[in-house]
Amino acid sequence: MRRLLVAAVLPAILIVACGSVAQDQPPTASTSQAAARTNDALVLGAPEGTRIIDANGKVVVDLGPVIGGPGWTVAFASDVDGTGNSALRVIDARSGKTTRTMQLTGRWSPVAGYGTGYGIQSGPSGLSPSGRWLVLADPRPDRTAFQIIDTSGAVQPKRIDIPGRYSFDAVADSGESLYLVERLQGTQYRVRVADVPSGSLVPGSIIDVKQVTTADQNGVMNGSYTTATAGPNGDWYFSVYQHPTKGPYIHALNTSARIAECILDLPTFGNAGAVEMAKQPFWSLALGKQQLTSRLYAVNGALGQLALVDPYEIKVKQLATFKVPAPSSKPAAFTPQSGAAVSPDGYRLYVLGESGIFLIDTTDLSLRATFAPGAAFRGLAVSPDNGRLYALAADGRSVAVLDARTGRPVATLQLASAADSIAIQKP
Repeated sequence: MRRLLVAAVLPAILIVACGSVAQDQPPTASTSQAAARTNDALVLGAPEGTRIIDANGKVVVDLGPVIGGPGWTVAFASDVDGTGNSALRVIDARSGKTTRTMQLTGRWSPVAGYGTGYGIQSGPSGLSPSGRWLVLADPRPDRTAFQIIDTSGAVQPKRIDIPGRYSFDAVADSGESLYLVERLQGTQYRVRVADVPSGSLVPGSIIDVKQVTTADQNGVMNGSYTTATAGPNGDWYFSVYQHPTKGPYIHALNTSARIAECILDLPTFGNAGAVEMAKQPFWSLALGKQQLTSRLYAVNGALGQLALVDPYEIKVKQLATFKVPAPSSKPAAFTPQSGAAVSPDGYRLYVLGESGIFLIDTTDLSLRATFAPGAAFRGLAVSPDNGRLYALAADGRSVAVLDARTGRPVATLQLASAADSIAIQKP
């Protein structure tokens, strides 16, 4: 389901920088007393590494190039020594200290760029939804091989060699199923599953059990990956793809049952024109919970389109539109990394547009307000107490702190170096 389109070269792993706790620095942000009172810790990702900053903009921990686990309380770094072998370090992301190291024979790299992880929609992290299993890839272009690692250390790492051209898609929480994208011509692909205990590919492709699909009879699908998120219990994994002529759809993979379903009734699928295709990068997925019920939102803030998806029944329950500035067919000036976020209480959905932040009432999917209408942002995060909204500027050089209910500006954190993603560290 996931087509790995990351073309950037992975950043070098600087052992000196990894896991180091930053020296006390003067804050690089303008703040107010309201911002200073919070204990929120922000996770800022960039190609050179990941930093944890406090609500005043002060760097608390410089993690270096890492993969973030659920809640960003733990992180993982793969270091290569002078003999060409690797060491996977498990890091306490609050302190930056390495808590455990696992040695691996050979050179192994993340399946996508560093800085990916839960809460940051930028590409596959290689982690299972619970964070127990981590997949690393052989970086050599002439072969496909993966290491499946139990981050708890209870099970020895397992190496799997796969003939052909494959990239990582997902790994099940059981650690027994590794899902891969078989890259074909252009944007065509097939989803395959490798059985981890046997170390071999399962015959055939993973196709839609309901036969509501864009795939042909051989399971070949057509689309370019945009974003993804895990479902509420870790079984389902949802990815947004853009079909080259029909527009966006959601591909849902059940990592436990080894089946898939396609959700084709997004608002613009089948009737996507030049404008809709140009704004494809703004499609985002956000998972929230109201009381005891999880809800998945597929939303595009550039188009003002929203779909409420039932993550258990795997179908669209409601469609809605909201007013946004008239979009054009020009390509998007930037690509949001986390273009939507749900408040922890589940009642507010925040959506990034090409400019401004749209506040959606999740009880009826209505637009309630537009925050910072003249500003452009590339990422969103909501504080655990529902009180503050953090918006990373489109250029990555500042974070706007807003009152999450009213949109009133609280502070602006000026960053010493640009970031391309933002998340909240779990308290």
